[in-house]
Amino acid sequence: MTSEEKFSILRKRSEITEAVRSFFIEKGFLQVDTPILAPHVIPEAHIEIFRTEQVSMSKQPKELYLLPSPELWMKKLIAQGSGSIFQICKCFRNNEQVGLQHSNEFTMLEYYADNADYLYSLELTKELFKSLFLKFNKKYGKMPINIITVQSAFLKTTGIDIEKCPDFTSLKEAAIKAGYDITDCYTTWEEVFDLLFVSKTEPEICGKGITVLMDYPIQIPCTARKKGDSPYYERWELYIDGVEIANCYSEETDIKSVKEYYRTETAAKNALAHVPVTVDPNYPDIFRNFPKCSGTALGMDRLIMILTGCGDIKDVISAAT
Repeated sequence: MTSEEKFSILRKRSEITEAVRSFFIEKGFLQVDTPILAPHVIPEAHIEIFRTEQVSMSKQPKELYLLPSPELWMKKLIAQGSGSIFQICKCFRNNEQVGLQHSNEFTMLEYYADNADYLYSLELTKELFKSLFLKFNKKYGKMPINIITVQSAFLKTTGIDIEKCPDFTSLKEAAIKAGYDITDCYTTWEEVFDLLFVSKTEPEICGKGITVLMDYPIQIPCTARKKGDSPYYERWELYIDGVEIANCYSEETDIKSVKEYYRTETAAKNALAHVPVTVDPNYPDIFRNFPKCSGTALGMDRLIMILTGCGDIKDVISAAT
């Protein structure tokens, strides 16, 4: 890449970032700037963390972590009554597959809409994208946004109805019957689902155009609110030409449910983590009077890749490298 091309990308990145910031400010969201270091993390079994130390001449070293998202601190602000907030910040994930779409260090746009659910956040995100496409890439502005439930997409691409396979044994048997090689290394419902989802559903349903997958099965743990009495969470993910761009929940506000998530996910994290982490068992206490809200995490680097036509995430993360 020539110097001229690098600076062209840097200028475009600056313009896109400013357009995103202006969009949320005009919508009445408060921009916040929270720390990227923390003494503990929200447990997520399959996300590895960067660990570091704060050293001192007079005290014992203090263990700290580079956060994989600003969720930890932003939810504390919401619990204190901040209202709708957003942030554009650096995030870090260790042991990450590094390639055209992945990087250990990346920029996240995270926004929480007060007194709203995931359907509101979907409309808000569609409006954000419409404004960005109009200004930076009209090709995508002409595309329809295809919305399909995870259950329908999975059934269409694998022939398996997950509603009829609520546990590991039934899903494994259905997958084997459908011709998939499910070896003994697969031991959970989520692992079997992910194998089929990544190999079949994502490429066939999300490979071209703009696609939103709605309502994720409750067998995949997260801090989203359950959708009524259904076996699904109020959660969606948005893809553009096969690239996952955004992930959204109606946030769980029930303290008992959050505590149960912390209990089970901390155990899974301790069993799987290459990098041991500290989890604050008192963190769920912030949900005693947590307001109704919806949170969305959006990969800014991937969005900028789409808007600029870049094929490599390294080119948009730092054109100076």
